Amino acid sequence: HDMSDGERFVIAHGGRGGWGNVHFATSTRQAPHFARAGMQGEELFITLELKMLADVGIIGYPNVGKSTLLSMVSSAHPRIASYQFTTLSPNLGVISAYGRTFVMADIPGLVDGASEGKGLGHEFLRHIERCRLLVHVFDISASERPDPLEDIKNINKELKSYASELASRPQILVGNKIDQGYGKEVFKKIKAYAARKKQPLFLIAADLDEGLSPLMEEIARQVALLPAPVICEREYFAPDTRSEAITVKNVNGVYFVTGGKLRRLCENVNFDDRESLA
Repeated sequence: HDMSDGERFVIAHGGRGGWGNVHFATSTRQAPHFARAGMQGEELFITLELKMLADVGIIGYPNVGKSTLLSMVSSAHPRIASYQFTTLSPNLGVISAYGRTFVMADIPGLVDGASEGKGLGHEFLRHIERCRLLVHVFDISASERPDPLEDIKNINKELKSYASELASRPQILVGNKIDQGYGKEVFKKIKAYAARKKQPLFLIAADLDEGLSPLMEEIARQVALLPAPVICEREYFAPDTRSEAITVKNVNGVYFVTGGKLRRLCENVNFDDRESLA
């Protein structure tokens, strides 16, 4: 079940209370030595998974400037350094721009094999599921990785491998670190790729606040148009009525009687006390 903030959901139902010995007291039996035990509650082993709720998710390889971008457009103060995996958990920033207020999440850097759990891939990818818009940041200067276009394709491949729907989620491509220079041929290929995918392309220098205004305008525009995240419907399962039936099996002359009603009866009766059997 996909829960939203403040929602309550019953995972396991509690048992039913019993009757103390006072309940069975009469004028001739004022202190009964027996009582009726309560019904046992449900017992389950469950796994809880936290998924950040944000309108916009910033994705990309480590050290491409995702945290810097978030810090420049919001009041968030993520840890920023010039080495990979500085960010180990999503950072959230509330942004008010162009008449819109929305939440942006800096998703920790993804690596090849993230969909298989490499580099804490599953820990990071699950936070993208609730984002309705992805801002895909890449290092267009190729200062650390040689092929920005291949990086874009690889990240999308990881998204698709993790959940096919993520690969079709609306994206805005953002080439960061233009202040460090970039190849014209590289930009030409990325521009052609963005046109084929019908994805907006922006070039910025996040740490210098260069090119951020038009980018934020486009993000605000898309957030206004995109539908609210779809929350999974609550699942109900009909009780297994077959368990109410009583079955009798003869195993080597020994009769085994089983059934839901019989089990509940046995739980309520103290067979060590003759009076409780009356």
